[in-house]
Amino acid sequence: MFLLKMTQKELSHLIFLSEVVLTGKKKSLMDETLQCLLYIVKSVEEVELPDTVVDQIESLTALIESDLRNENERIQEIRGHLDWSQKGRRKQQD
Repeated sequence: MFLLKMTQKELSHLIFLSEVVLTGKKKSLMDETLQCLLYIVKSVEEVELPDTVVDQIESLTALIESDLRNENERIQEIRGHLDWSQKGRRKQQD
């Protein structure tokens, strides 16, 4: 596999674009921005970061995980109610 290097200038530009998308709430570009950042993150095995950055990442990760868990629980709750109402309808039809 042939590897290309991104220069600090290119990375800085990507950071700038990511910040514009994030702070400008450009939802239509969030997928593309996340995809670019994901490619970079997946391409490195390890990275040294300042403690403050690690703390922020851990905090954001916890928030994401919590939100996804809550969403999953809500979906399961809705499905449970749908299953219950469908069973009630079936008994009424019998």
